[in-house]
Amino acid sequence: MTGYALEITDLSHHYGDLSVLREVSLRVRRGEFVSVVGPSGSGKSTLFHLIGGLVTAESGTIRVDGQPTAGRRGLVGYMPQQPALLPWRTVEDNVVLARELAGASRRATRAVARRWLDRVGLGGFARGYPHQLSGGMQQRVAFLRALLSGHDLICLDEPFSALDAMLRAEMHRWLLDLWETERRSILFVTHSIEEALLLSDTVYVLTRRPATVTARVDVPFPRPRRDEVVDDPEFVRLRRRLTELLRKEAS
Repeated sequence: MTGYALEITDLSHHYGDLSVLREVSLRVRRGEFVSVVGPSGSGKSTLFHLIGGLVTAESGTIRVDGQPTAGRRGLVGYMPQQPALLPWRTVEDNVVLARELAGASRRATRAVARRWLDRVGLGGFARGYPHQLSGGMQQRVAFLRALLSGHDLICLDEPFSALDAMLRAEMHRWLLDLWETERRSILFVTHSIEEALLLSDTVYVLTRRPATVTARVDVPFPRPRRDEVVDDPEFVRLRRRLTELLRKEAS
């Protein structure tokens, strides 16, 4: 077992004549929060499909916990852009879905789910249904489902993109507080440079399609990290640098 939760080396992929990824390489250390930013249509979601085993890469390697994935599924926790909660299942039933499918003990799994729902302020909604929750609450349930899958690596695919600015800021604080405690390995896809810098230890910048890594940026701000960091001159400098990189790729 290596010190990396995820290692991607020279990953390339096509859909027919369309080249989507070209020799992409990136790493996520254990307990590290890594973000990926890039122009729209640059293949960020395809990257997640490859990591999750939904698609098999044409060339290159993906290792999760040091082991080649080779199209294998069920090795990572995953949270999509939309919560994708099952409307006929209660909040508690949605949270335990991954563990239930893995054959875990029903009683033990539900006990864990209740503790976590209490911890994130949703204990009173355990027997409710997704339509009774706000957008932010649904996102918390979706994140808990990924967290309780038991995998060290969690892939978050633009999970806050549909939220308004105030709710998005609230979810940033919530995610940072929870991550500081758990320190799972996270790969986070976003279109927001500020979001990437606020949340991450490392940011990878992709080019337009066919995407490759054009920059890797270490984020220097200490943890725990709070909203005020966005006013730090170094934060402003890094935001400007990444903005210029993306603007160049989009032109």
